[in-house]
Amino acid sequence: MARRLPQRRSKRRILKPPPRSLILALLGFLAIFVVVYFGWRRWRAPRPLAEPERRQIALRLRGSIERAGGRQIWVKEPPYAPFPPRRVDAAAEAVVASSVFPAVLSALEEQGQREGLELKTRVAEARQPAGFRLADIRLARGRQPAGRWLIREVGHLRHGAIVIDDLGQDLPAADELLALPYPLTFSVLPHLPHSVKTAEEAHRGGREVMLHLPMEPESSAKPGPGEIRVGMREAEVDQTVDEDLRSVPYVSGVNNHMGSRATADIALMRWVIKVLEQRQLFFVDSRTTAKSVAFEVARKQGLPTFFRSVFLDDTETVPYTLGQLREFRRVIESQGLALAIGHPHPSTIRALGQFLPEFERADIQLVPASQLLSLPEAAHLQPPPAP
Repeated sequence: MARRLPQRRSKRRILKPPPRSLILALLGFLAIFVVVYFGWRRWRAPRPLAEPERRQIALRLRGSIERAGGRQIWVKEPPYAPFPPRRVDAAAEAVVASSVFPAVLSALEEQGQREGLELKTRVAEARQPAGFRLADIRLARGRQPAGRWLIREVGHLRHGAIVIDDLGQDLPAADELLALPYPLTFSVLPHLPHSVKTAEEAHRGGREVMLHLPMEPESSAKPGPGEIRVGMREAEVDQTVDEDLRSVPYVSGVNNHMGSRATADIALMRWVIKVLEQRQLFFVDSRTTAKSVAFEVARKQGLPTFFRSVFLDDTETVPYTLGQLREFRRVIESQGLALAIGHPHPSTIRALGQFLPEFERADIQLVPASQLLSLPEAAHLQPPPAP
């Protein structure tokens, strides 16, 4: 009979739990590691952009591309809309001439890198007009959106200036014009009850101010105090202009009020232009007569000058002025730039409010009169010949 060996009892090894102090030490080490790691991650991660900082970055980006584009870029600001757009995903838009399109994109990229931003640029062919490029640029800091730009290429920029004459008589009309968010130029008659106030309000509202200089007409109509008349000598012209300017502050240029007789007198206009040159004022020929020599004299004497292409309101109705604004747009599209003159009639103000957004949609930049005069293209344009 086989002998049964005695079974060995297996000894169970009972593990003792680690000391409480060791557990606490490990937990403490883990907590320190978590704090240090996430603190390091937070330190390495770009901080989100606060709204004031985003605005300042957008302004610096704008300044950079405007310097790169010079006169060949227009950063659009839709009426009543802030710059930059309040929504970070809404695009700021710039219209850029083909000649500076690459330079503007490079300037935006370089300034973005200086700001510590990442740029994602997509360049495609714009739908209208075909052949021109559209760059969609999205800016971010880390995962935080920082803005967006649309840079749209055009063959060349087109410009228009609108001068509103006969101001200084009616403050409510001037206030209505100031409420229009466009750079209209305010031409103020001298020595009227509201001449000073109108000029001050226009300047405060960021509008350019001109002196609407009364000049002698062919008819018996009275142009008002401060008139320049045929037969005046230089000293008389100088004194009259000086007195007129004292009644209209912040003047940067002059255009004639009436003056069909005065502007046709070459001797008188030489004196007038000389006096304006001494005061560093530009001149716009209102062209109240096809016989005017004012523009030709000013150009020959080297004074910054231009001429009126369209009168907006010979007939004081909204439909007529809308038609003249369409004609003004046609002239701009034809020759690249033009200047129109209107008056503070209720019908003119209503028509301007209705039609001015059309210029924005047509990529026509409205500018103050002085800016229009300074464009290189202005030096090559001539008023239509007398019939």
